[in-house]
Order: sequence, then structure tokens, then C-alpha cells
Amino acid sequence: MKTKLSILILVSLIVSGCIKEYSNVEITSIDVMSSVQDDGAKLTVTPNIQNDKNMDTALLSIKVKIKDPASNLVVAEKDSDIGYIKSKSGISSSVILAISSPGEYSVEVSLLEGGKILTQKSVPVVVKPKPGPDAAADIKLVDMNLVITNIYNNAQNALMDVSPGLYNQGGDSMPLVIEVTASVDSFTGYSMTDKIGIVKGDSRIRGKVTLDIPKNKEYLFKVEVFENGNKIAGGIVAEKIKINEIKYNTPMTYSLVEEGKPRATQTPGFAATAGIAGILLVCVYSRIRKKVR
Repeated sequence: MKTKLSILILVSLIVSGCIKEYSNVEITSIDVMSSVQDDGAKLTVTPNIQNDKNMDTALLSIKVKIKDPASNLVVAEKDSDIGYIKSKSGISSSVILAISSPGEYSVEVSLLEGGKILTQKSVPVVVKPKPGPDAAADIKLVDMNLVITNIYNNAQNALMDVSPGLYNQGGDSMPLVIEVTASVDSFTGYSMTDKIGIVKGDSRIRGKVTLDIPKNKEYLFKVEVFENGNKIAGGIVAEKIKINEIKYNTPMTYSLVEEGKPRATQTPGFAATAGIAGILLVCVYSRIRKKVR
């Protein structure tokens, strides 16, 4: 009896996705950047996708929907092919959509393989109206470029240029300072700053710092933006970067995940439904066996 019950529980777990032969392909985060236009706003939606499988994916695509959370109506929608993702690696892919007016929206991203949804996640976003002449700066960190410019000390150390990109979606800023930190752990980190000056509203700029760090380590990169000594923006690269895996003089680009940003939420799908069904099946089976006794 116990053996049959154990087999039934195991089957329900496998069906529900609680036991898998390999990890999923997942949307780890969703970045949204808004730009106010004369007739509405433009949203640049960039999902960051990670393949933790032991094999490459098939051809993938994404479907992006912008929804009004009050009515759940879709106000903009777009599909985009993103190709395949190699094993144990990730990519970022941007889609641009237009909406008619500022306000609160929900951005939903579905990842599809062969027309079937692998995962689906969403984040809230507030699209602000066009800033007035006295509006404060509203800095959005976009990405981070990295290139190794020199390897020395018997290949033990590396000089690298790190260039964070930012977009000011508010009014003109005061003089800004960007600080880039590469941390090995909570006790060891390497930081440099760059004074980038005033950034006009609705404009983009890229800072640049040079870091001198040990090459045979992996780092968590963090970027912070300061205005008059006050931190006004911050972001991190979602995964640690292994410097010895980066080729010399080969530019790399990484997405920056905004600090304090709401986590992308996953929409329950077949796996959750099947899991609940499996648990109910076990309960029903147990009750039947008790009555038989």
C-alpha cells in the first residue's frame, strides 16, 4: 500500500514539474525604459533570459503585451524572434512599443519555443508625463559595456574600461557622478568614479571608468549614480562576470537590473495546475483506501 502511494505521489510531482531532469529556460528580469513623445510614449522592453539547460535551446521568440491593470485590456502588443540560446548562457532582447498616454501599466513578456509558452512573467511600470522645465532629473541606467584593454603580471591582472549607459527621462540634472564597483565578495571590491557633468532631459550619455583587478576571479558589478552627493539611481549586472572568460579587446555588453525594482512575477500555468491536480489525486486515493478498510 505504501509503495503504491509513494509511486502516485512521485508521478504527481513529475507531472507538476517539481522533479525535472534539467533546469528551465527562464526570464530572470524585465527592464522597461520609457521615452515621452508628442503623441504618447515609447516603451523599450528588455527581458533578460537565461538558459540553464545542458543543451542549446531551439529557436525562441518573445511576445510582449502592455496592459491596463485596471481593465486588463491590452493597449500594445508585439512579437519578436530572438534565435536560440546556448547552454548555460543568457541573452537580452529589446522590443519597442508605443502607447497613447502616460499612466500605470503592466508589462507582460511570454517566452515561446516552437509556438508553445515556456514561461511568462510581468512587471508593473509607471510611464510619467513629459517633465516640465523645473522637473527633477529621472535617471535610468540602461546597460554596461566592458572591454579588457591590457593583461599583465603574467596574465594575473587585467585593465578594463567599464562604460555604463544612462538615460535621463526627467528634467535637466545637476552635475552627476557615476561609480562602478566590481565585488568579489562582501569584503573585497574595486571601485572607480567618473564625473559626467550635467545630463539634459530626454538625453543619453555613457560614462567610463578604468578598473585594475585580478583576472582569475569572478565579480558582481554594481553601478551607482550620484547628484550633489545623493544617490539617485543604481543597478547591478544580474550574474557574476568571470573575467578570465572574456577575450582581450572584445567589447561585451551587459544589462543592468535596477536596484529595488519589483521582481518579475510568473503567471501560473500548466505545471501549477497539474501539481494541484496531483495532490488532490493523492488525497482522493487515500480517502478511498480508508473507506475500503
